[in-house]
Amino acid sequence: MGINKLDINIKSIAQELFSERDIKMIRLALSPIIAQDELDSVVDGWDAASAPFNSQIIALNLAKNHPEVTFPKEIQPILQQAAILSRKRHLEILPHFSRVVKVLDNKEIPFILIKGGAMRAYRPERPRWTADIDILVPEDKYEYALKEAGKLGYILHRSPHSSGLREPSSDQDFVDIHHYVSMDTGKEKNLNEPLTSRVISLPFSASTVKVPCPEDMVFISLVNFWKNVTHISRENSKISFANLCFDLIFLRDRSGGLDWDVIRTNAMITGSVETAYLAARVLDHVIPGFFPERFMESEADPNKVKKLMVRTLFTRNAICPLRDEIGEFNLRKAMKQDRNPFKYIYLRTKYFIVKRFPAGGFKTKG
Repeated sequence: MGINKLDINIKSIAQELFSERDIKMIRLALSPIIAQDELDSVVDGWDAASAPFNSQIIALNLAKNHPEVTFPKEIQPILQQAAILSRKRHLEILPHFSRVVKVLDNKEIPFILIKGGAMRAYRPERPRWTADIDILVPEDKYEYALKEAGKLGYILHRSPHSSGLREPSSDQDFVDIHHYVSMDTGKEKNLNEPLTSRVISLPFSASTVKVPCPEDMVFISLVNFWKNVTHISRENSKISFANLCFDLIFLRDRSGGLDWDVIRTNAMITGSVETAYLAARVLDHVIPGFFPERFMESEADPNKVKKLMVRTLFTRNAICPLRDEIGEFNLRKAMKQDRNPFKYIYLRTKYFIVKRFPAGGFKTKG
């Protein structure tokens, strides 16, 4: 499209999501074969112990893909610990998933495993952090599924597109039940029927589950990636970025080549053409050559692309920092700690005003 400001903002987002070292490690991990000196050059001076967990996950994938090279001795136990933590979280989630699935099966409520849980079904041997397990149920079964799952004693954490299930003693969701995949377009439910018609069966947690086909997995990854771009400050989102590039390459190789027309059609029927286009543009900085040349460019409306980028930057730079600050200082905590609640009231008021009445809009870089 030749939009300089757009190019500048895409590059800026890519550099914020992935450090230069992360990108080098991802590209090494995805190379057919690497030499020891290439690895040594990338990890030279790397303080793995204090590195973000997403960087450790990238290094884990590199080690998994290339057993012919060896990380320095001081880094190896750190990566082993990261693998243990990933496995531990997965084992914490599985019993809750099994309980929920048993209820759904007994009530004859079909479901599809999506997102990170589905990728674990695709390649269970891969070291991968999964914050929760996401499942998709039919629209007409959604409330029934929540009612039955609630009988297990879980607290429902509702949003328009899904409800997270958590124990009363926990502040983290274990299972997230969706009735559509969120894309913020109002047309997301158009994906439900074609996605369901293309599912495949894979073993998962001592049973067999339905998962989206590789093309649908790639599409969901793209729209979910752009949604998470607005939450870069959240640790789980950073970790999902680390997993994403390896997931995409695996899905392409497993299918022997993706049918990009399926992905394009998904974008068009859900009104997410511009979302898929921008997501692909950012990821192309990290894994060049994965997407077809000029992917989705002819389908994307330049005006809608610009508006989506402006809205994304505004959310990332103005809304999310306020939301994070409010989350750390809420009224209940203020009253419990005998702190002045006016800060909370001020932040909530500011959040309401900024979100609904952004003064003069939000300017893009460049």
